[in-house]
Amino acid sequence: MRIRVDAWDPGYVTPGDETAQQSKAKVDAGVEIPVASWAPIDAVAEPRLRTVLLVDGVRRLDAHLWLTPDDNGEAKPGICASYAAGVVRCTPGDGATLVAAQVMHGLFTSVADVPSMTAHGGAVYVSHPVTGGETADLVNAVQAQLRGLEISVTAKANAIDEELLIVDGPLHGRAHIARALGYVKSHRVQYLPGELGRLVNSLEAGQRTPVFALDTSWARYSWYLRLPGADVPAAGLVRLEASADLPLDDVVALANAASAALPRLASSPYKDPRAPQNLTPIAGLERRLRTLLGDQRLLQRGLRAAASRN
Repeated sequence: MRIRVDAWDPGYVTPGDETAQQSKAKVDAGVEIPVASWAPIDAVAEPRLRTVLLVDGVRRLDAHLWLTPDDNGEAKPGICASYAAGVVRCTPGDGATLVAAQVMHGLFTSVADVPSMTAHGGAVYVSHPVTGGETADLVNAVQAQLRGLEISVTAKANAIDEELLIVDGPLHGRAHIARALGYVKSHRVQYLPGELGRLVNSLEAGQRTPVFALDTSWARYSWYLRLPGADVPAAGLVRLEASADLPLDDVVALANAASAALPRLASSPYKDPRAPQNLTPIAGLERRLRTLLGDQRLLQRGLRAAASRN
């Protein structure tokens, strides 16, 4: 009997396994290579590719609020949240450099006409009206604002021909940005059927699947890549996405570039509980962005003072 322990922190969503739900998405697996000839593809050296740009965002719920519209009204919940997005540039020999970052603060509630609140250090929590007053509705609204901020920061990255732009999560909303690839770390569904799905788990470090066309609520190209440092079937697997508007030859070139560049950025279990999928520069970017969010205790104190003034 062989027993292997997955390094992926059990507190996070499992990156993927054989029990994942089979997707009903429309898949064309033969766009790069005929289905009958599918096999793992080894990484191809990309001598021109030197720089990788990575985009990610973080969020934090700073305080819960109760808002009463009038003296006789019912108290309704609200959330004050801070969120940030940034871009880090990774160049061999030069390390990782933060090239762009933006921090926002928001007040989310279903109560209409709530004024913005100013907390410690001049942090302004801009009021965002939310349809639906449940906590899940408020958190989803925070996530939507974060995604919009990530899209805005991604557009400023300006990747050139020798650079690769990796955005954390699906590419949706950013497919128009040059050389951008979506980077999906966890897999709740299986897009490839039968033997093709089993081929994914057989990938060795640095190998990828052929590119396939994927159409759910939106169309894109996609493929799987195995990162080094994993010892269980689903560990180390990431799925990448490219715009469906690109010529197939360009997509294959981007897939080869990602296979050459990303394995060297994979994290280690002793450094990151989401290794190896959570790339080392992404982890560093997340730490930096969380610092930029500000001290939560000071912000809470400022929010209490602002609430008492109101």
